[in-house]
Amino acid sequence: MRKAIYYFTGTGNSMRASVKIAQRLGDTDIISMRNNPAKVSAADCDIIGFVYPVYHWTMPEPAARFVERLEINPKAYIFVVAMPSFVLGNACKRLKRILTAKGASLSYGEKVNSVANYMLVYPPMPSPKYVVPKTEKKLERIAEDIANRRSRKIPMENAFIRRIHHKVMEPYKKLQKYADIPFTISDDCISCGLCAKVCPVGNIVMAEGRPTFCHKCAQCMACVSFCPKRAIGYNLEKTELMEHAKDLKKTPVVKKMGLPAGRKRYHNPYITASDITKNQMKVDGRMEKP
Repeated sequence: MRKAIYYFTGTGNSMRASVKIAQRLGDTDIISMRNNPAKVSAADCDIIGFVYPVYHWTMPEPAARFVERLEINPKAYIFVVAMPSFVLGNACKRLKRILTAKGASLSYGEKVNSVANYMLVYPPMPSPKYVVPKTEKKLERIAEDIANRRSRKIPMENAFIRRIHHKVMEPYKKLQKYADIPFTISDDCISCGLCAKVCPVGNIVMAEGRPTFCHKCAQCMACVSFCPKRAIGYNLEKTELMEHAKDLKKTPVVKKMGLPAGRKRYHNPYITASDITKNQMKVDGRMEKP
């Protein structure tokens, strides 16, 4: 039987976690959730993993839609690793509901706090210098648990987060369909198309050598993080975003969104742009990285 790990990633944290776990399992397929689910079935797998970041205190919408359409073996050992920056929310619980509807259940669940990389509002934090080594160490323990098929209840959101979740996050979810309008492309752009290649939701297409955003942005920051010329910016003042989202004018984070020229970019230090562009690969215990 096969082993497969499905991941959703923008700046590489979830991909790196998938590789670390796959190294311990050996002979494991790691598969991006930007694939067509019909073409990457897990029906013949006896170990299935799902690894993803946390957006809006929940499972990313593209990841949820992927799993909903994915064929799985309901008898498999299934695990989840959610990777929030700070707040987990119901990111694991939502996956559990999706799997329950498929007649499957989670055998193991864990969270790994990682670098917050929403660079439109703040620089990467806490410092990758300190967070990444801790993340690597925790992933080694998680990989060992999974290799031994240990059971672990999924982490859940606490009562306070559950109570305020909808009120706090709903405005930002409404913003999503407008969120890529303020992206700017400077004259430094070299038309390499890398931004389109790393986007996990296919939101960027190249038109006459320039990136064009298609209004289904997940705000993952992959395009910003991997642009070799730092040519992608974000400027609310030069767009009509607020005209599209008048009810969000008083939302604090929206008013702060921007990308100062000197702000640090972040991607997982073990993952390259070339890695991110790969949709599927086989990982064995001898590999240090994809």
